[in-house]
Amino acid sequence: MQNDGFENLKRAWLYVRQNKYLWLIAFVIAFAGGGSQGFSLWVQSPIPRGLTGLSPVHRIGTRITDFAHGNAAFWALFLIIGFFVGVVVVAAGAFAQASAIGAVSDIEYGHPSGLGGAWEWGKSHFPRFFVLVLGYLLVIAVIAAPSYLFWWTIGKKGTILPCLGALIFGVGLVVVMLFLSILFELAARYLVIEDRGIFESVHMAYLCFKDFWREVVLTWLYVLAVSILGAIVMVAVIAVLSIPLSSIFTMADRHHNAFTIALAMLSFIVVWGVAAAASGIFIMTGSTLWTLTFIEIK
Repeated sequence: MQNDGFENLKRAWLYVRQNKYLWLIAFVIAFAGGGSQGFSLWVQSPIPRGLTGLSPVHRIGTRITDFAHGNAAFWALFLIIGFFVGVVVVAAGAFAQASAIGAVSDIEYGHPSGLGGAWEWGKSHFPRFFVLVLGYLLVIAVIAAPSYLFWWTIGKKGTILPCLGALIFGVGLVVVMLFLSILFELAARYLVIEDRGIFESVHMAYLCFKDFWREVVLTWLYVLAVSILGAIVMVAVIAVLSIPLSSIFTMADRHHNAFTIALAMLSFIVVWGVAAAASGIFIMTGSTLWTLTFIEIK
């Protein structure tokens, strides 16, 4: 078959631009980290202090962590709350991704269902999609662990052979992650659009990759380009907003009282929210492109 990735990309952008309810879903996906190929907002500091050294928000976080280490009850509470917040974030992302896939499928087939229809897609497929996301994250963690352990036990010694081994591990990890991200995107659409089971979706995704690997790799490259563009826009938004707000973080870092720290955290949330809204449009475009490619090759 002939797959015109650029035409699909233009149509994906048109769908996202014309259907504003997708923007809300996009924000939730960005909030949860951006999917399998997105630019995770959770690892970015919105108020940086140059490219070197730690920003004030990092130092405030370090002070909180140091206090937690000296207080067993607080540390346990911190871990429990962090775990549940993490689960909620992943769950919200899973629900939003399932909703986005179903909503775009409705648009492509000529009967857009709006935010209500997207909600129904998410509600009916959430349990399986959530398990699929957890399985994807678990597989990534298991695969990444040997490379991480190699680097910290052997690769940091600085000799040529360990460094070469670390490089080989790194390249191999990138290839595997690429394959897994493609497999996840295809499996997600088998699960939602064709309403298949989890294991069946993964198996069908593998068979689809074997038959149409050129088309899906091309789509992955287009989505990667869109994700990089979204990251650039996000960094630009952060840079602009950091100018008036950096003084708040500096004040919180110097005075360490509850009011300035709360104000700094509020500023963090505001900047992060605006950045998430900006990057979410690009993340949704990438998700839409995957859905259009899936429908076309099927």
